[in-house]
Amino acid sequence: MGREAYVPANPGPLPAAPDRVVKEDIPVAMQRCSRALFVRFLVAGVAAVTLTSLASAAEPTSGGPTTKAPRPLMRLPEWIESIGGRDQSAAKPAVPPTAPSTTVLTGGWTELADEAAAKAANAPVVPSVDAAASKPALGPESSVLSAESDSQPAGGDATAAAAPPQTRIAVETRPAVAVAVPAQQTEARPAAAPPVPRSPTEAPTLAIDPASFRGVLPGKTTREEIEATWGPGEAFIREDDVNGLFWNVEPFERIEVTLDDGVVSSIRIKLAEPVALKQLATQMEIADLRTVSILDENGVSIGEVFPERGVVISVKPGTQTALAVLLEPLDPEPFVLRAEGEIDHASASAIADLEYAIEIDPRHVRAHRLLLALLSEQGRWQQADAIAEAAERLDSPDIWTQLEHAEVLLALGRVADARSKVEAVRGLDSVPPLVTAQTARMLGRIELAAEPADYQKSVVHFEEAIRKATPLGTHQSKAIQKAAREVLLDAHLGTALAIARGTWQQKGRVIPKWIARSEGIVGDVAADTPDRARLELELCRGVLAVAASSAEGAESLPWVKRLLEAREKLDSQIQDPARRRQIDWEVGLGLADAIDAALKRGDASDMLENATLTAAYLERGAELRELTDADRRKVGDLLFRIGILHSLQQGAHATAVTWFDKVVPLWEANSTFKTQGDIGRLGESFVSMAISYWQVERRDDALALSRKGVDMMVEAVDLEQLEERSLAVPYGNLSTMYAEQGNDEQSKTYAEMASRAEAAETRLR
Repeated sequence: MGREAYVPANPGPLPAAPDRVVKEDIPVAMQRCSRALFVRFLVAGVAAVTLTSLASAAEPTSGGPTTKAPRPLMRLPEWIESIGGRDQSAAKPAVPPTAPSTTVLTGGWTELADEAAAKAANAPVVPSVDAAASKPALGPESSVLSAESDSQPAGGDATAAAAPPQTRIAVETRPAVAVAVPAQQTEARPAAAPPVPRSPTEAPTLAIDPASFRGVLPGKTTREEIEATWGPGEAFIREDDVNGLFWNVEPFERIEVTLDDGVVSSIRIKLAEPVALKQLATQMEIADLRTVSILDENGVSIGEVFPERGVVISVKPGTQTALAVLLEPLDPEPFVLRAEGEIDHASASAIADLEYAIEIDPRHVRAHRLLLALLSEQGRWQQADAIAEAAERLDSPDIWTQLEHAEVLLALGRVADARSKVEAVRGLDSVPPLVTAQTARMLGRIELAAEPADYQKSVVHFEEAIRKATPLGTHQSKAIQKAAREVLLDAHLGTALAIARGTWQQKGRVIPKWIARSEGIVGDVAADTPDRARLELELCRGVLAVAASSAEGAESLPWVKRLLEAREKLDSQIQDPARRRQIDWEVGLGLADAIDAALKRGDASDMLENATLTAAYLERGAELRELTDADRRKVGDLLFRIGILHSLQQGAHATAVTWFDKVVPLWEANSTFKTQGDIGRLGESFVSMAISYWQVERRDDALALSRKGVDMMVEAVDLEQLEERSLAVPYGNLSTMYAEQGNDEQSKTYAEMASRAEAAETRLR
C-alpha cells in the first residue's frame, strides 16, 4: 500500500530632501521652434553627438590611430529626443557601449529609500562622500531594493527523539498526488534594511496522500473486503443512526469502522493509553504537515486535523494529549479552515488549499469566495474572473461576490461589464447603506476608466459615496467602520483625480482641499493601528496619481518620501512574501506617477536614477501578478524611458538594449495602443529602439523592429493619427541600415521614400 507510518499502541525624523538642480532652458527653446526647425536642432545638436561619435568610437581600430569613418546619421522622432534633452546628463560620466546591464544609483529617490529603510530599522543615516559607490546596482539583471540579498536559514525544530520500541500497527498511505503551489519562504532579514523577498524559483507541492489502516482505505474499501481481511466484526449503531463494525484488537482498546452504503466511511482507532500528540504525529510520519485545530463551542481545542492525509487526532480538551486517531476520506472543509487561518501570513499556501478544496467539492461556496479575494489581491485577474463566475453560479444573489467581480472586470478593462454588475447590485431592494456607498464609489471609478471618461458624473458618484459612508464612521460594528473609512478615502482621492483630469475652474485651490480632507481621514486613525500604514500607502498613491494628472496638484517629492516610509513600515509588519510583492507593485505605480508629475512640472533631475528605482519596484511587484495590457504598457513605458536615457545621455547602447529586450514583449500584441489611438507612437518607439540594436551589431533585430515600426506608423498615417512627414525618420534610418549592409538598391528606395515623406503636407489638424 505504499510507504508505511506506524501508530504506537501507547503513544527619528528624516533629513530634508536634497536641493534640486536648476532646470535648463531647453524646454523653452523647444516650445518656440517650429516642427521643422525643432527636428533640425535635435538632429544636429543631439543625434550627431550621440549616434555619430559613439558609432565611430565603437568601430575597432587596426594597428594605429586611424579609425573607420563614422556611420551616417540615424534620426529619432522628436518626442523621443526630448526624453533625454532636459536631464543633467553633462554631470554624469559617459558609459561605453559595452557597459553592463545595470546602473549605479547616485541620487534622487534612492536617498529617500535609504532613509526610509534606515528609519524602519532604527539605524542612523550617515552621509558619506562614498555613499554612491556602496549602493547596490539596480537594473534589469538585479532588480533588488536592498543592499543584501535574502537567504533561507535552515530553521525548523530539532528532530524529535526516537520513541522506545513498542507494539505498532501500520497506517499505510497511497502514493502522494503532487499539487503545485507557489513557494513560501522563510527570510533572513538583515539589520540595516528588510529585503524584498526573492521570487519563488521552484513551486513546492501539496502532497495529497490519504491514509489507510491495515489495507483498508476510507471511501474505497467495501464491507465484504474488510471482513475478508480482518474477519467478522461486531455490529453497532450510534445515537446518530450511523452503523458500523468494531473489533477489539490488542494493543488498542477498540477499532471502529463506520459504513455508508456498504463502503467504509471512517476508521476510528481508540488508543489504550494517552500519548503526546507530537510523538504520535512523528510516529505516523505526519509531524511536518500543517494542521488545523478543531475547537468546541467554547473555543477549546479538541483535536488536530491533517488535511492531506485525512487524519484527525482527537485530544483531551485543552491539551496536547492524544486519545484516538480517526481516518476519513479527504474533505474540503479542513483545507478551507486551514486557508482561513493562514490567509494573512501564507497566502500562497492558502490559495493551494482553496484550489484543492474546490477540486474536491466544486460547489463549495466559501472556498470560491476566499479564493476570489486572494486572487484579486495578487492581481491574478483572469483566474479571479473565472472563480467569480463560478461563485456567482453557485450563489447568484451574493452581493459581495458581485461587487468583487466588478472590481476584477474593471481591472481587466471591461468597463461596460463592470458597470453592469454594479448597477445590478444598486438596483436590488433593501440595499444596506454601506453597499450603497460602495456601489457609488465604484461607479465613480468606472466613469474615470471609461472611454471617454465622464469626470462630472464621476464627481457626482463620489459625492454620493461620501454622503452615504460618513454616518457609518461611528457605527457600532468595527468592520463597518473600517469599510466606510476605505470608501471615504477612495472617494475623496477619486474626486481630486477627476478634478485634476477634467476641465474645471480654480483647480489650484480645489485640489489641495480634497487632498487635505483625504489626509484627515488617515490622520484620524491611531498611528499604532495595524491599518494605518496601509491607509497611508493608499493616500500617497492617490495623491501622486493626482499630481501626475495635473501640474496644479501636489508637489510630488514629499509624497514620495511618505510613500517609501509607508512601504518600510508595512514591510516590517507583513511576513507573507506574496503580500510584500503587492506592496512593492503599488509603490512602483506611485513612483511612476511621481515621475510623470515631475515631467509635468518640467523637472527631469535624477530622471535616470529615479526611473531605475521605480522599475525595480515594479519588476519585483509584478513577479506574481497577471499583468493586464494597461499594466504591460505602463511598465513598458518606464523601461523604454530608461533605455532611451541610457542611449541619449550616456551613449550606452548595450545597456539600453537590455531594457528594450524587456519592452518589446510587453508592447507586442498590446491592445491599448490601438484602442487609445497610439499605434503611431508605438511604431516610432520601435524605430527608436532599433537604433541601439544597430549600434551593438544586432542588425537583424534592428531591421525587424524598424520595419515593424514603419508598418505601424503607416497604419497611423492612414487613420490620420500621424503626419505623413513623420515617416521620413524611419525611412531614412532604413536607408542608412541597408547602405551599411551594401544593399544599395534598398537603400536608394528608402531614401526616395524618406524624401517624399519629408515633402508631404501636414494632414492633421
